[in-house]
Formats: sequence, C-alpha cells, structure tokens
Amino acid sequence: MHWGSTFVPGGCIRALRALALLLVTVPAVAQDYALPAPPPGRHADFSADRAQFNADESSLHLSGHVVLKESTMTVKGSDLWIDTARRTGLSDGSLLVEDGVSAVYGDSGEFDFAKHTGRLFHSSAGMADWRIHAREANLGENRRLYYRGADFTSCGAVPPHYHFRATTVSVIPKKSMFAKNVIFYMGPVPVFYTPFLYKPLSPTHFWGWKSSPGIDRRNGPFLKNTLNTQYSESTYSKLFADFYEKQGFGYGGEFQRHKGEDSRGALYAYRIHEISSGDDRWTFLGQGFQALPSSSAFQGRFQLQSDAEFNNAYARSNYFRVSPELRNDAAFVHRFETGVARLSYTRLDLATADRKDFHKATEDAPRLDYQSQPLRFFGLPWLNTMNGFAVNNYDVGRPFLQKSVGAGWEGTRTFLIAKGVSFAPTASYSETYYNRFDELGAVSTETFRDTVVGRWTTAGNLRFNTTLGNWDLRQTYTRRLRPDTMTEDIGARDKSVERNDFSVSDVFLPFPGAWAKLSSGYDFRTFRDRTLGFRQRVQPIVFQTSWRASNRLNFTARDDYQLEQGNRSTAFDVRWGDDEGAAVGGGVFYNVSDPGRYYGDAEFAIAPSSPTWRLSFIVRGLVESSGGVENVHGLRVFEKEVQWTKHWHDFYTKLGARFRPGGVGEATVRVDFKFGSADPKTAPHRNWEAEWFPERAARDDIRP
Repeated sequence: MHWGSTFVPGGCIRALRALALLLVTVPAVAQDYALPAPPPGRHADFSADRAQFNADESSLHLSGHVVLKESTMTVKGSDLWIDTARRTGLSDGSLLVEDGVSAVYGDSGEFDFAKHTGRLFHSSAGMADWRIHAREANLGENRRLYYRGADFTSCGAVPPHYHFRATTVSVIPKKSMFAKNVIFYMGPVPVFYTPFLYKPLSPTHFWGWKSSPGIDRRNGPFLKNTLNTQYSESTYSKLFADFYEKQGFGYGGEFQRHKGEDSRGALYAYRIHEISSGDDRWTFLGQGFQALPSSSAFQGRFQLQSDAEFNNAYARSNYFRVSPELRNDAAFVHRFETGVARLSYTRLDLATADRKDFHKATEDAPRLDYQSQPLRFFGLPWLNTMNGFAVNNYDVGRPFLQKSVGAGWEGTRTFLIAKGVSFAPTASYSETYYNRFDELGAVSTETFRDTVVGRWTTAGNLRFNTTLGNWDLRQTYTRRLRPDTMTEDIGARDKSVERNDFSVSDVFLPFPGAWAKLSSGYDFRTFRDRTLGFRQRVQPIVFQTSWRASNRLNFTARDDYQLEQGNRSTAFDVRWGDDEGAAVGGGVFYNVSDPGRYYGDAEFAIAPSSPTWRLSFIVRGLVESSGGVENVHGLRVFEKEVQWTKHWHDFYTKLGARFRPGGVGEATVRVDFKFGSADPKTAPHRNWEAEWFPERAARDDIRP
C-alpha cells in the first residue's frame, strides 16, 4: 500500500485546513524521516483534517472526516490509526465501510488491508433494501460478510413490521444470505423458529418456496407446495409437492426456457394416485421452438393425459377444464434458396363418451411437404409454384392405412383493371399416388390399388378496394380425373367435381383499433345420390368484429349462421378494466354442438385508483331454450368464483373460493412475503451514509 504519499482533499475548506496543519507540524518530521516506498501493486488514497506520521512506529494517525480508499473498500470515519508496515488499521470511533455493493457501520473496528478483511463492533449494514444490525460484523475476502448476533429486515418502516433474529448470518453480495437459528417476528411478537434461513440475493432468484393451504369439497383439506428455481433470466423450473386429505400425495414439475423468439419451450408433468378411486391420474404437456443453423427450425407440441376431467380436478387455473381432445405434433422445417421443406408428425385423439379415456382419430406419421418460391419460367408473365408431399395417414373412419405421394404446379398472375380493382386468376394441376383409393360411386364403392389420381383447378379472385372495405369475390373449380387415366370421372357420386363454389368477403376498417369481416358463399356442385336445395347451397354467413376502444375497453363479436341449420355459433364479449384494478365485463356464447343451451359469463371487480386491494367476482351460467329467445327457460348458474387480493407493505395476500361442476368446491389462502432484493438495480436507492451519519446529510459540499 502507498501510505501517505498521496493526499486527496475532501473539499476546498478542509483541504486548506489540512494543508495548514501539515505545514506547521509535519515539515521537520517529513524532512528527517522519509515516507516508506509503496510496495508494488499496493496503493491507498486518503484524506483527513489532520494526518500525523510516526516513523519510529511506522504508524499513521488520521483524524477528522477521514476517507481512505483501498482497491476493494472505502473506509470513512472520524479517527483511524494505521500500521503502515503491517498494513493494518484500528479505530475506536464510528466507521463506515463501503465496497460498491454493501455498506457496514460500526462504533469501532479493525482492518487488515493486505487481506482485505476487517471486523466492526455493534454494527449496522445495508445491502440495497436489506438492513442488518449485529453485535459484530466480519468483512471477509471477496467481499463476504459474516454477522454474529444479528437482527435483519427489508421492511422500510420504523419500527419494522417484521424482522428476523439469528445467531449468525453470512452474506455473499449479489448471491445469497444464509442465517442460522432464526426467529421470525411480526412486530415484537415471535411467530416461528427455523434452524436455518436461505435467501437468494441475485437478480435471478435461484430458490423460492411457496405454500398454499385450502379446502376442497372433492379432495378435502389440502396444502399445495411449489419450489421455484431460476437458473437465469430466461430459464426456470418448478417442483410441485401437494397433499390432499382425501386423495393422497400429488407431485409434478415444470420447466420453461424463453431465450428470445428463436429458442423457447416448456414441459409440465403432474401425477397423483387417488385414494378414493384407486386410479392413477396424470398429465404430461410440452411445446417448444428452436431455430437451428443453416435456415432450419424445429417446433413441437405434445399433450398426454389420463382422462378428460383431469384439469377440472387438479389444474384449476387451466382455462380448458375438460379436455375434449388431445393434439400432438412435431415438425422440422428447412428453408432452401428456392423453397421450403417440412417434415412433420400430427395426431388427434378424442375423448370417449364417459370422459375417462381417449381414442386415436387421425394420425400422419410422418408427412413430408415441399413448396417452392414463386418462380418465372422462360420469361413467361406469370408466377409458378411447385409443391409436393408424401404421407402415411390413419383415419378412424378408414379401415386401412393410406399411403400417398403427390406433386403439383400452380401458376398465377395479378392484373390491375382500374384504380382499386384487381383480378388474380390461378390455374393448377396435381397428381397423387395412393396405395389404396376408395371412390364413392352412385350405388357402390370402387377400390383402386397402387393408383394415380390427377386433379386440376381453376380459380379467380376479383378485389375491390372501397371506402366500405376490401371486397373479394372468388370462384373456385376443382375436378378429379379417373384413377390411372386422363379422363373425367363422371361416374363418381360427386361427378368428379370436388369443388365448385363462389365466395364473397369484405374486411372493413372503420377506424384505428376496430375491424369487421363479413363472408359467405354458394356451392354449385351436383350429386348423383342427392339433391341440394338453395338453403343447403348457401355457405355459412359469418360476421366477425373487434373494437379495442382503449387500453381498458375491448369488444368482440362473432356469429355463424347457415340458412338450413340456423345459428351454428355465436360469441359476444365486452370487457372494461384490467387484471389489477377495477373491471367489468361479460359475454354470451352458443354452439350448435350443444343445441338448446346458451352460455354466459359475467365478471365484476372493484379496486381503488391506486390498486392496493381488489375484490373480484366471476359467474358463469346457462339458459335453455326449446327454440328461439321467446322459449328461454331454466336459468342455471353452474360456476362461481370470488377472489380478494391485498398488497400490504411487506406481503401479499389472496383469498379465493371456486365452485363448479365435477365436485369442485374449494377455498384457498395464499400469503407471499415481499422480502427485499439485494440487487441495487431493482431495489430502492438508500443513502446509508446519510442514514448512519445524519450530520453529513446537510454537508454535501464537504462530505467525504
């Protein structure tokens, strides 16, 4: 260290005062006894009102607004004795030690500057919004801190709403805090004892534990426990260990990684062996996307579940309480200079009537697709697209596995007819090989093996860009050829016309944040085994609209109406508010798959303008109708939820109750303490020097 050879004044007034003092008292000493040469690589700067050096004892006495800056720490105090030979320090007065991460105060202390260690007595320390008072504080190497007889808290109130007392506390700044023999106090009242307490102090909290007790009509009293582990800002996991009084132990886990748009994924698993039924009930979910080198990517999703009612019994926050189907798929995609290839697997399983199992409905295992970029051939004035595929397909309605390979061509060109009017004709031809192809005839079904079937399509789209929206009028005609020939298959049940329809749609954008779409069509096909009337030929009339009036108000509606079937589905929803403050909203829903029933929900929440608390209600119900609104009857509320949340000064509470079909009737309690962070970037700024040296707060001009 470089003792005394560098003098850094702490302000103009103090510098002049210290300089005058040195001119009076030091010249003779400094002339007779030269200061020692600094050891290589060791350097310390200091400033003080007075500095006295004793060469015989190799001691330096600094007094009055002392500031000593060493490589890893800054010591501030009123009186400091330094042994320049041993590079140690001693003070009987108050001291403040800072290292850029934490600050430690003591009414006396000692230091070993060579080892970067020290000890302070009757100390107080601060790390971001954590405060520690201890009988003794030891400053270890690598900025580690050890406290004996410690009392600590992150509550900013005086006196604090809660605090801990421990025999010892060790702190690794920005990493962790570990305490032994800990008693937790709410105010002055001791609440519980734990032999140890671990608190992560890094911006990414490595460990976190939550417990949520409650009672459920189906599962009995329960305690749900979650261990959160955060490995980085983009990767974390959860372990679940739950106990249900009527069902036993349930356990599971979750893993998530979100590293930008090019790398993201999640896995979730849960299992329980029910005491009441003796059944093993479980779920296993996953999805992910990963960009690969050389313009490649992998994406996948899998969904496995023991029964359709699992989410209703154990995953209560899942939006899909009953799973009518399971979808599994995976794909590898590679982009070439001239096109895109995709190798994929897909499978759909449907729930059985009793909802206790699933059966396979369709499966592609595997499927290969390729589509080229739009290309120009021989300078011709239209764009050409080449495509091909190969697939092994299973369908529950087909008694065999169908293998097919196909290739096709499509050409298109857009003509600008007038301002705001364009026409885009399209022509395409494709051929597909089938290991077995069943064609429906007028009387019987004809089977072809190892056959090739050709198809050709013509289409045209006429677009009008008007003040009332963008109108699209499209005609499409697709004809199938007889297997292994180039002739039309007019003997088939559909007369070999797979598609012959006209469609119209309009997309209207009346103002920013709002859009509406209206679409319908007409089917011109004729069949040998039946006759279609006008009402059957008119395609569903679909109206959709969405209006986001503000960040808090949103309106959506959709209706699907077909002349022959009537209203096939309806959805109407309006919401105002947000998830933290006051809110109100509701919706009405109908689907032809559940005829005679109209479902609805209503949500209402109250909260102050600065939402420290929130009380919300959710009600879902249905009405039955034998036909039309005038025959509505049987109003029934089948689902009710109420939640109360409160943000206190030091913790967060949530009380909830939920009732819905399937035996669900639960009440839960959640309490989360908002223990502070030791990350200076996220915690509130604390001026520890002004807090522990109040007299310096008003002397910023000369404060060291």
